[in-house]
Amino acid sequence: MRNSRPMILLFPLVCFLSSIISTLCEPNTLRVCNEKEKHALLRFKQALYVPGNQLSSWSIDEDCCRWEAVRCNNVTGRVVELLLGNFMLGGEISPALLELEFLSYLDLSLNGFEGRPIPSFLGSMGSLRYLDLSSAGFGGVVPHQLGNLSTLRHLDLGYNSGLYVENLDWISHLSILKYLDMGGVDLHREVHWLESMSMIPSLSELYLSGCRIYRSMVSSLGYANFTSLTFLDLSENDFNQEIPNWLFNLTSLATLSLSNNQFKGQISESIGQLKYLESLDLDSNSFHGPIPTPIGNLSSLRNLYLDHNPLINGSLPKSMGLLSNLEYLLVGGTSLTGNISEVHFTTISKLKLLSVYETSLSFHVNSNWTPPFQLEFLQADSCKMGPKFPAWLKTHKSLFYLSLSSSGIVDTTPNWFWKWASSIQHIDLSDNQISGDLSQVVLNTTILDLSSNCFLSPLPRLSSNIVVLNIANNSFSGQISPLICRNMNERSKLEVLDISNNDLSGELSDCWMHWPSLTHINLGSNNLLGEIPNSMGSLVVLKALSLHNNSLSGDIPSSLGNCKVLGLINLSDNKFLGIIPRWIGERTTLMVIHLRSNKFTGDIPRKICQLSYLTVLDLANNSLSGTIPKCLNNISNMAAGPVEGDFHALEADYDYESYMESLILNMKGRDSEYKEILPYVRMIDLSSNNLSGSIPVEIFSLSGLQSLNLSHNHLMGMIPVEIGGMEYLESLDLSRNNLSGEIPQTMAKLTFLDDLNLSYNNLSGRIPLGTQIQTFSPLSFFGNAKLCGDPLPKNCLEDEEEETQRHTGVGENREFPEIAWFYVGMGSGFFVGLWGVSGCLFFNKAWRHAYFQYLDNIKDSAYVVIAIKLKWLYQKLGIYNAGIITKGVYQQVQWHGQRVRVQ
Repeated sequence: MRNSRPMILLFPLVCFLSSIISTLCEPNTLRVCNEKEKHALLRFKQALYVPGNQLSSWSIDEDCCRWEAVRCNNVTGRVVELLLGNFMLGGEISPALLELEFLSYLDLSLNGFEGRPIPSFLGSMGSLRYLDLSSAGFGGVVPHQLGNLSTLRHLDLGYNSGLYVENLDWISHLSILKYLDMGGVDLHREVHWLESMSMIPSLSELYLSGCRIYRSMVSSLGYANFTSLTFLDLSENDFNQEIPNWLFNLTSLATLSLSNNQFKGQISESIGQLKYLESLDLDSNSFHGPIPTPIGNLSSLRNLYLDHNPLINGSLPKSMGLLSNLEYLLVGGTSLTGNISEVHFTTISKLKLLSVYETSLSFHVNSNWTPPFQLEFLQADSCKMGPKFPAWLKTHKSLFYLSLSSSGIVDTTPNWFWKWASSIQHIDLSDNQISGDLSQVVLNTTILDLSSNCFLSPLPRLSSNIVVLNIANNSFSGQISPLICRNMNERSKLEVLDISNNDLSGELSDCWMHWPSLTHINLGSNNLLGEIPNSMGSLVVLKALSLHNNSLSGDIPSSLGNCKVLGLINLSDNKFLGIIPRWIGERTTLMVIHLRSNKFTGDIPRKICQLSYLTVLDLANNSLSGTIPKCLNNISNMAAGPVEGDFHALEADYDYESYMESLILNMKGRDSEYKEILPYVRMIDLSSNNLSGSIPVEIFSLSGLQSLNLSHNHLMGMIPVEIGGMEYLESLDLSRNNLSGEIPQTMAKLTFLDDLNLSYNNLSGRIPLGTQIQTFSPLSFFGNAKLCGDPLPKNCLEDEEEETQRHTGVGENREFPEIAWFYVGMGSGFFVGLWGVSGCLFFNKAWRHAYFQYLDNIKDSAYVVIAIKLKWLYQKLGIYNAGIITKGVYQQVQWHGQRVRVQ
């Protein structure tokens, strides 16, 4: 009884304390909103742009402590927190916030203030302990008044495009600051950024990623007061130096990120001093030399990123095997060589991610090795895993990503593989020499790439879970119908189907309605025949259709017009006929039209000019007629230089990589495959058709065009001078037409031009002089009889005249002036003498008669002498008596005034 009495007395006290604790712990239970602060908040809201029903609870009739995003002190009712992050707010930030005297927590992150400056009055809110303005759209200079917030512990200004600082002197006043994020804030104007930051001894986390810092981190700051620093992020800047030694004195660091800079030199062995380091990120720099052995001393290390340092070389240090807590190891994209063996994984039991792609490392492990870890992610592209299929993979039950592309495997897939692989989301075994029979296999992997291997069998079966199937460049045979005409209980998720470059035969079965999710189909380079089935028109989300290099025939079905988002159509190298359907010009999403080497007739549809996104138009080697549409200049994507844009029709993006369309294009006289750069190609090829008329001037306003081929047609007229505006043109072929006139001088402006063919036309005149044109082969101009000048061997007429004058005229006169005066004197003397005699005879009749009488006497005398001599000669030779001369010749001549007959 005595013992129970104290308990009875304590019971009311316990109940009272419980109610107090409950009251203090339960927010907003006391509705004692301060009226002054309520009106201040309403004025604050009024200045904002508030979309939709956001902050609808902010009403004069409601207790402000119960408003959305508002937190009050449970006892005083004063507003202490405003949690307005990610409310999509805009407009102005009202100074009414200054009336919230006890506000300690202000979050305005993830909003849209459209470049407005951070209000300087925030520096007068002396109670603030937490200020988050990140990703809120602020711009301009960071106000130095923020340095007045002496009680601030958390400041986040990160990722506001356009924010910058003039200096950071004010930052040192925040003496108890623990967290500072200025990621994306432009600090390049501040030379002494490091000194200012180091004067905050309490700083625990510092984020300065993407701050445009390019000045060195002065190594003399070995005394920097970063004694409390546990997190340092200096990634995505422009540091071009070795890692300063003072960084290795920050022994409290748990996370160090220096990625995406230009750090150089070797990674110092002093890195082993950072014994508490859990994450080290040095990827995408210019480090060289080996990975230091003391890295094995970092027993707490969980994440190690050394990838994308192409100059890191040597072998993987065996001390790596001591990193018992390591979970993520990335050394891909380096020049590491040597073997990876069991020794490297001795104590690594927690490893989840291993990335060794694009190295010269080789896995040399025992065939029955059981790894001590369970991988979730393995990326070993271009790292030698073969020639045998790695059997140790089957022990990994949690793997969701496996990429062994180009890993030197020359083997048949083991019996256990496909059942084991059915639970893996992403598998890439491309570019090996893997073989096997898949005809009885049901593929279940979400994204599967088996391209460029040696699989030789009929096609496999698919589950409804598969999204991407790429089995191109193998030897799969048989018909396609067993694959696409198989009924499935569930709706298929297949989006990408690439079976190009195989040995498939037969017709395209009319079962495409079973695959409604297909966006990319590539069945090119097989032995398919027949017509395109109408059911392909049911693929309403289809973006790319490639059926090239088969034996397909017939018309293009009108049902394909139902594919409203089609961006690429490749039907080249088939036997299609008829006209190009008009609906093609109505698919405004089209980027690539590749219909070359078919039997299409009719004209080029004028509606093609409406395709503003078009980058490739290839209608070559058909039987098209008519004229080239003048409206091609409306294709705006060809009117500008190479630009980035939305290339969704040419690629399909997934979690870790993407599927990209490829195209064989004939540019610069040769066939080349375009894949990664296909979105940036701009070309028109209308060659080998029956097109007539002149080349429309409008086509030359497509200044972004890189290749133009109009050869082997019946085009006439002149080459327009506007051709000089095609500043990105690299290849031009106008050969084998009926073009005439001169080559415009403006072609000399085509500085990117490295392939030109104007042969076999009727061009005339001089080939324009320019730095590019004279470098082409004469074959580029052959077949134009009236064309002259370099590089043809035929000189132009004015050139020959200049050459003659240079060698015989003016040049000699300059070298020998006395010869010139000799000819001048001789000419004038001849003229005076001739006209002196002729003038006398012309004006004096008696002299004229006497002169010509004298000339007649001389002529007659000469004739008589010659006749007598000839007769004497004939008699001497016996010619006369032989009767060779049988007929006398008589002629009367005057001989000294008397007429004499001469026989």
